[in-house]
Order: sequence, then C-alpha cells, then structure tokens
Amino acid sequence: MKLKVMFLFACLFLSIGIAIAQSSNATGRVLSAEDNEPIVGATVQIEGTDTGTITDLDGKFTINVPSSAQILVISFIGMETQKINIKEKNRTDLTIKLKPTAEVLDEVLVTGTYGSAKKLGSIVGSVVAIRSDKIENRPSANFADALQGQVAGLQVYTSSGEPSEGVSMRLRGIGSISSSNEPLFILDGSPISGGAFTAINPSDIENVTVLKDASSTSIYGSRAANGVVVITTKRGRGAKPTVSIKGQYGFSEPALPTTRMMTTSQYYDLWKTISPNADFSIIRKYMDMGISTDWQSYLMKDNAPTWQLDASITGVANNTNYFISASHYDQDGVEPASGMRRETLRSNIDTKVFDWLRVGVNLGLSYEDYETNNFATKGNNPYNVATLSRWALPWETPYKIVDDGNGKWHYGDRKDFFDVLGLWNPYYLLENQPGQKNKLRLYGNMFEELTPVKGLTLRASQALDAFDYRYRYRQLPAAFNNNSGSASETFQRYSSMTFTNTAEYKFDINKVHNATILIGQEAIIYDGSAFGASVSGITDDRLTLLSHGTTPQNPTASIQKKVMNSYFARGEYNYAEKYYLDLSFRTDGSSVFGKNNRWASFFSVGAMWNIKKENFMQSAEWLNELSLKASYGTTGNSAFSSDPYYPSLGLVEVGKYQGGSAFGISSVQNDDLTWEKQKSLNIGISTRMFNRLDLSVDFYNKVTSDMLMTIPYSYTTGHGSGWGNIGSMYNRGFEVSVQYELFNTKDFYWSIAGNINYNKNQITELFGGRSEYVLPNTGIKYQVGESLGDFYYVRWVGVDPEDGQQIWLDDKGNETKEYSDNYAVFTGKNQYAPWSGGFNTRLSWKGFSVDANFSFMLGKYLIDNDRYFVENPNFVGQFNQSVEMANMWTTPGQITDIPAANSTRQFDTHLLENASFMRLKNLTISYSFPESLLSKAGFIKGVRIFGVGRNLWTVTQYKGADPEIDSNLQLGKYPNTRQFAVGAELTF
Repeated sequence: MKLKVMFLFACLFLSIGIAIAQSSNATGRVLSAEDNEPIVGATVQIEGTDTGTITDLDGKFTINVPSSAQILVISFIGMETQKINIKEKNRTDLTIKLKPTAEVLDEVLVTGTYGSAKKLGSIVGSVVAIRSDKIENRPSANFADALQGQVAGLQVYTSSGEPSEGVSMRLRGIGSISSSNEPLFILDGSPISGGAFTAINPSDIENVTVLKDASSTSIYGSRAANGVVVITTKRGRGAKPTVSIKGQYGFSEPALPTTRMMTTSQYYDLWKTISPNADFSIIRKYMDMGISTDWQSYLMKDNAPTWQLDASITGVANNTNYFISASHYDQDGVEPASGMRRETLRSNIDTKVFDWLRVGVNLGLSYEDYETNNFATKGNNPYNVATLSRWALPWETPYKIVDDGNGKWHYGDRKDFFDVLGLWNPYYLLENQPGQKNKLRLYGNMFEELTPVKGLTLRASQALDAFDYRYRYRQLPAAFNNNSGSASETFQRYSSMTFTNTAEYKFDINKVHNATILIGQEAIIYDGSAFGASVSGITDDRLTLLSHGTTPQNPTASIQKKVMNSYFARGEYNYAEKYYLDLSFRTDGSSVFGKNNRWASFFSVGAMWNIKKENFMQSAEWLNELSLKASYGTTGNSAFSSDPYYPSLGLVEVGKYQGGSAFGISSVQNDDLTWEKQKSLNIGISTRMFNRLDLSVDFYNKVTSDMLMTIPYSYTTGHGSGWGNIGSMYNRGFEVSVQYELFNTKDFYWSIAGNINYNKNQITELFGGRSEYVLPNTGIKYQVGESLGDFYYVRWVGVDPEDGQQIWLDDKGNETKEYSDNYAVFTGKNQYAPWSGGFNTRLSWKGFSVDANFSFMLGKYLIDNDRYFVENPNFVGQFNQSVEMANMWTTPGQITDIPAANSTRQFDTHLLENASFMRLKNLTISYSFPESLLSKAGFIKGVRIFGVGRNLWTVTQYKGADPEIDSNLQLGKYPNTRQFAVGAELTF
C-alpha cells in the first residue's frame, strides 16, 4: 500500500513538471520607434488564440506562453502591428519597437467610403496618392491649388487670385458637354462638394488619393464618371501626446505684369492721329501739368498680407486615437474689397470599445468671413481700372487738383467721383456700398464598426456636409447724392446627409488564396433652401436694417430637395499576391431623373499580374517591382453643370399679372431622362528598378454616351431648351509618371520626378441626328468628328502693308479683306490643354531641405477679350489703350500687326492667344533643428523654420491677366497671385 501511494505522488509531480515544461513566461517591453518612449496599453497576444495581455505604464508585459506557441502579435492603435517569432528569440527581456502607421502611408491606401485600407501595391485600379508634405504650408486658402502638376491626367486650375475663390478640376479630359466635369470628392469616407475646399485647413490633411479608372471608381456608380478624389485627414499617432504649433506670415502680388497702357503724352499722340479735329483742351491741360496716373499702383497691392496660425494635439491613449486641431487664416486680396478670414476646428477621434467594436467621430467646423467685389461686372471693377484694361484714362487723377494761385498746384483730397471718366471712385463705392459675406460649414461623419467573427467587418457610417451662407448689402443714403439708401439680405442653407452600411468579409485558404467580399447600401439626402429680402427708402446711415426701409421689394425664396439610393458589391481575389482579380457592381436610383429611368447599374472588372513574384524573375535583382494591370467598366454622371434639382419635371413658375398672381409652365417634362454613362478601359504597367527608379505608364479610353445636354427647342413650344440624353464622345490618351532617386543616404537625399498626360477628345454624336450645332456669339461649335472646345472663328492673317487693312481667310482658305461670320472654321486650337503635367525635385541634407514643384499645360488657347477694347481705335477718347497701339498702321509700306484706324476690329483669331504655360507652382525651403540640440531643452521635440513661394515664375506667351484661367475667354478677370511666406513650426 505504501509503495502504491509513493508511486501515485511520483506520477503527480511528474505530470506537474511536464506541464510546467510545456509553458513559460515571456517578458518584454514595447517602445515607440520614434522616440523610444514606452507604449502604454499595447496589446500582446499569442497568434491564433484569445490569450493576451496589455503593457503597463512602463510599456512592460508578462504573458504565459505554451511551448507550442510560435508567434506573439503586438498591436497598438496608430502603430504598425508587429509579429515576433519567440521560437527564435529569448523569451525574456524582449524589446519591441512599433512604428507609427504614418511611416508606411506610401504603402497603404485608404480607398474611401467602402471597405478597409489596402496596400498601394495590391490596388488593381489606377490610383495616385499625394502625401501631406505636398499640401501643407502652402499660402493659398484652397489646398487643391497645390495639386496642380502632381498627378498625371489631373488638371487643376485656379482661375482667379480672389482669396476665397475655388479651383476647377478635370481628370482625363472633358467627359461631358453640359454636365459637370468635376470629380467626386470624398473626405474621410464621406462625399463633399468642391465648395468645401476653402473650409479645410491644409495642415489637417494626411494625404489625397486620386482614383482614375473604372476598377477603382465604378463602385461609386453614378457619381464617378469624372474620377474620384479621396481626401484623408490626420489621425492620432504616437505613444505620447504630441502638440504642434505652426505660424506663417507672407504677402501677395499679381503673378504676372499687367498690360502696358499708354501714358498721357502717348495717348495724346494716338488720339490726335485718329481724330485730328477732336477737342484736346482737357488732355493738353493735364499733359502740360505732367499728370499721368499709374492706376495699377493706386488700386492694386503688391504686398497684400497673409498670415496663418495652426495648432494641433495628437496621440493614442487607452485604445483611443485622437487628433484635434484649430487654425486661423487671414488673407487680403491684391484688389480692394477682396479678402478672406477663416477659422477652423477639427476633431478626429476613434476608440476600440471592445475587441469586436470600434466607433469614431470625425468633425470639421469652419467659419469664413470674406469680401468679393460686389460691383465686379461694372466699369468700376478695380481690375478694369487698375490693370487699365478698359477705363483708366491716364490724365484722370484720383485726387483733387488744388491751385495755389501762384501758378503752382498740388494734389488735394481724394476724388469721390472721377469727372473725366464719369465713374465713382472704387474706394468711395466700398465705403458707401458695404457688403458682408460669411459662411458657417459643418462636415464630418461618425461610424460604428463591428467584427463579430474573424474576417467579418460590419460598418455603418453617417455623414453630413452642410453650410449656412449669409450676405448683407447696404447702399448708404448719403452716397451718390440721392438721399435714399437701400438694403438687402440673402440667406442660403444646404445639407447633404449620407448613410452607408457595409459588410466586408476577408478570408484566405492556406495563406495563398486571399479573398474579400463586400456588400453595401447607401442613401444620400440633399436639402437646400434660400430666401432674400430687400428694401429701399433708407434715410439715415446709422439705421440700415431691413426694417428701416420704407419701400419693400418682392422677396425671393426657393426650396430644393433630391435623394439617391444605391446598392453595391465588390469581390477581390489574389493568388499568392501574384495574380489579382477585382469585380464590382452598383445600382443607383435618383430622384432627379425621369420616372421611367431612375435606376441604372454599373460594373467593373480589373486584373493585375505581379510579374516580379514569378519564379523566373527572382534572379533579376535589379528589378524590385513589376506589375501589369488592366480594367474595364462603366460609371455614370448625375451632376448637372447648373445642378438643377428637378430637371426631368415640368415645373410651374408663379408671377404677377395685372396686379394679381399668375402661373405658367417653366420647363418641359421628360420622363425618360436618365444618367449619362461612361465606359472606360485602362491598361497600365508600373515598375521599380535598381531600388531608385519608379516608372508607370497608363493608356485609357473613355466613351461617354447618353450625354446630358440642354437641347434647343423651337420657340413655338413656349420654351427655349430642355434637358435630354443625347450625343456621345470619347477621351483617350496616355499618362507617364517617373521618379528617380539620385542619392539616398542617411544625411543626403535628392530625387527628381515628373509626369505627363496626353488626351484626345472627339464628339461622335449630337442630338436630333445633327452633325453640328453652333452656339451663337461664342466662337463655340459642336461638330461630330471634332474636339470639344476647338475654337470656331474666322482666321485672321495680318495687316496689308500697303493700305493697313486686315486680311482674313474665307472658309475655303482664300485671302480676303471682307469679313464675314460665314468664314468661320475650326482653328485646330483648343481651350482645353491636350498636354499637361508637372515635375519636381526634392533635396535634403541633414536638417536642410528644398522642394520645388513645377506644373505645365501645353496646347491651351484663350481669347484675350480685353485686347478688343485696348487695341481698338473705336474706343479712343473713351478708354485708355495699350502701348501696342503706337504701332498702328499709318503709312504705306509699314509692317505691323495693328491695322489702320479705319479697319473695323472683329472677334477673330487675332484675339486667340497661346495660353500654354509652365509655372513654378510651389517652392519650399526649410531647416529642422537637430534633435541633439533640442533634447537639452527637455520638452521641445522639434523646431522647423521654412519659407514658401507660390507661382514664383511663369513662362507663357499669353498677354492677358493669367493663362491659368479655365474658360474660353478672359475679360476683366481678377489676376492670379504670386505669394511669399515664412513660418516656423514647434513640436512638443
């Protein structure tokens, strides 16, 4: 019996010893790779099990690990997950350093609204990501201005130097005649309008991703025909809270010199030549006094100030990722009555509530207070005066002339009325016609994400983009000697709410077959309203509210609503990350279309071959990456250029008739109106060689059908036009992007990069079986077989040296001196640049860095409408003239481009100018102080000083205000600006 008991205890202790031998503790510490600070609350888990622990206040952990376990998975929000093979390492005193996810942004792409993030190398579609350093610290209020020249195929125009102005964008050509050609914009997974760009602080942006082909855009369906631009704002990162404060100050001036206008004596000589019998007494008087006013100096600034202050806090704590920022931006325009002040707040917070639940809220709030010329279309427009494009006679003066009685004179007080010009002084108008504009904007989203089982993610998000706009205008009663003032106020409110629900399931078979399936539903509700009121009969400058007027005017009001509902699915598969296949399908319904055609479906299929993964390529060590991709699919366009909410309905308009109310039909009903559709093919190849050279080439072909256009009606119908689906066109072209790293060492880095795009556009079908359609008095003609935007004008040859008369070509190509509109032909010169792109270089040495970004557009043409007025003898005696008019033909045998005074100027190709340009868009020079120096202070993490220049250098043959104007003609435009700024950034 005793032996049996001893044997039992021996077996018991042996089993305990075996169990102890089969498990042991692993210990270690988790640190941040950025600053070696401990990470508190990092998760340490045995791969494939639910066993895990978290790190303590010192970043330390202890976990019991079975002998069969091989891998520890260490993760933390905002950090790159790391796996440790504990079979190959000592299990005690492990040191694990986690990198912030921001360090791998060049490898990870947040694809927008639907699904989880993917590595750039695994994206089948044609996409380009722009990092934050290409966007932040730019002196422009609109971050999209910095995208010009950064992405092959993306044309970005800033058509005005007005601080509050937006930009226009086109991706891979013009896809529509009358519909919008603007891409779809997604901010943190939620759709926004391009008007929100000025409300976003560029320093809050982490990256901008451009989706070009059907494989990447088709899942967005009826909104993605013109591509998709995904904007991702910053998220919390780092083991410790980081505080950043940045300030910059600068100034603006016109980017290009304005047209050189005549002095008083030059104008007198010209006027005397054209009208020798005119009354020159006034101009002689001022010429003898030596008066020749420089109106540009009087009305245009060359040192308009700009300053900005940003502050942010970012970090991760207790499974909560946070980024909070605030900014102030203030810019004066180079013209009077233009400027912008903006305040922004942003809060991006998401937290892991449980292992299976993650929630977050991303909110942006902005307030914009800005001025624009409320008399911009009038002769008093400061541009018309300051750039001397039409009005400013040089012997007029903005100051009163005071005679001292002794034959001498001096300037006195400012003139309120220019008696020679017959115009009010713009500064007087600003004082007596004050206008206030402000906009409060809220944009953001919240999401709830569940992972009930491994690989399955259920996500619901709710997004809002809304603004409240107010405009208040006053005309003071003391102004203009009329003793009667007026007031008006306009209010506008807009919102779009987006509800998106998705289910995504990821799984693999033997780590070789990898698949993702996504299904989803989305609803968007648009709601807009506006009203305005005005009064006259205000008699006191101190009492200018609407209630102070004696005569009310008819108020205005509008309500606009539309909705969209969608269902979509996407499937992704890859075999060993070597062969990829993507499929997507989406069906959309929209209230803006006719009741017979409200729904449309779109699809895409894409494939990629990662050639470098093949065994036969492994020996090519010089080749780092090589992939071939192709995609085909359909997308749609439901964005009308004028954004009507009820284009398919027959609407009723109410008016007044004989003292009573009346109504009539204002638009024609079209029950068959439906989406504009686009079929897109993309074939691309990308590679990296010698670990230095990156190259990608894409060919695309986009065919648009069922184009949305306003069709002209016979006036016997009672209507001039109405919306319909007619016509087709194609855009095809290629893109090339290249980057080469000349040096890449610890202390010295130098790279050069460039991209270029060529696009060919052609109309293939028009409405009603027509082969052509002319827009009267525009120089625009639509014709099958021709490009959209090709100027249709009479060709101007030159001036006959013998008689000074102009020579044109008729439609057969014969020279003639008789002008006729019937001689107009396609010129082969287009307002849309067929060639565009950019190039840049980046150089850094220790703490110094230089980043220069150039952009260009080639083959772009523009009508310089101002020249019609300033190179025209018919306006001599009324408006000033360009110095070019000194070369006007006067003598037989004289060779010149300025015809004789008796030769009538026409709107022909002599006004059509080459507006191709190359521009040094942005230049940044910076210095970051070494950490070894800052570490002595203890609390300062980083100090960086920088200088920035925008539009510093422009090469162009265009003579007008600016070649970047996105239009077919330029007339009295606010000139684009050149900006300089210096700043500093402190990080704690």
